[in-house]
Amino acid sequence: MTNITFSSILTSMVTETYSTSEELVKLSFFSDIAKSIASCKTLNETLSEVMRQIGNVFAPVNWSLMLRNSVTGDLKFIIAEGRTSKNLIGKKIKKGQGIAGWIAEHQLPLIIEDVENDHRFDSTFDSESGFRTKSIIGAPLISRGKVYGVIELINKLEGDKFTPIDLKLLTTITDFAAIAIERAYYHAGLKKMANIDPLTEVYNRRYFQFYLTKEIERSKRSGEKLSLLFIDIDKFKSINDIYGHVAGDKVLQQTAAVLRESARSADLIFRYGGDEFIILLPGTAVEDAKLLEHRITENIRNKKALVRFNLGLSIGIHEASGESHDELLQFVDKKMYMKKLLRKEQEVDDLAANISSELEQSL
Repeated sequence: MTNITFSSILTSMVTETYSTSEELVKLSFFSDIAKSIASCKTLNETLSEVMRQIGNVFAPVNWSLMLRNSVTGDLKFIIAEGRTSKNLIGKKIKKGQGIAGWIAEHQLPLIIEDVENDHRFDSTFDSESGFRTKSIIGAPLISRGKVYGVIELINKLEGDKFTPIDLKLLTTITDFAAIAIERAYYHAGLKKMANIDPLTEVYNRRYFQFYLTKEIERSKRSGEKLSLLFIDIDKFKSINDIYGHVAGDKVLQQTAAVLRESARSADLIFRYGGDEFIILLPGTAVEDAKLLEHRITENIRNKKALVRFNLGLSIGIHEASGESHDELLQFVDKKMYMKKLLRKEQEVDDLAANISSELEQSL
């Protein structure tokens, strides 16, 4: 859907709603609103632009966007603008609680011209912040019949109450915003899927090559260290041969889970090949990389789901020292090749295992 289509939809919706000359003046905003929101490329940009435009059109004292948890029904403040905004980010509203909770549960826009006369109003946040809510309008963000968020505006700067006209205007904007937000959400989801290995749910080899460039450039600019851990599963082929490929897949998944549990939040985990993983450690020297190696080894031993496989990992560490992207990739490929070669030599040298295998096949 193009920007022109978005704009035409919004303008058509508003033209049907407003008829007086005073109201039609507001239509001048909508072409710009449609274009600016539809031109956003990411979900964060889209959400921020929606809120910026709402602030421009309505001039509220406080306004916020909450996203709904599809399991619990709770709402969480994602964006909050205005006088008490800093205190709201990250806070939650329980299912059905307050005006926003009512809007989410009933999937309807709502205007409260005077909150003192409405039993649905919850004064919890007012009590915590010392702010006084007088008038509220809010509207749900609805996609395919499901509410995934609420936009709520509190008080007008000039002290007036919100009006039914304001509510119609807000509803029109949120209907359009829901389309743009859904589009940005699915675009982000598809992009993420392209970078994630579907089996282990860590980043894939393609994304490693992309991210390696960014980390090399960042390391050169900042002068910080950059280390890599090379990990492969010992005798993984034997696990597949003895227990089957379904069990082999579970081993890969559990190994990836151990890597996630062991790594820091700043570390990036990639599945490089069949049973090969790489961890990028930004701002990390080889000494600290060894600490991660130790955590991984210990956690693998304690992973109950892997005990019956007697799983072992071969882990190599390399601290980048000014190599280019291509040089470091060549090093990575060589490192992985040498590991495979060493593994094959070990398998050939394992006489007891090979003789037993030969005897079984001959019987």
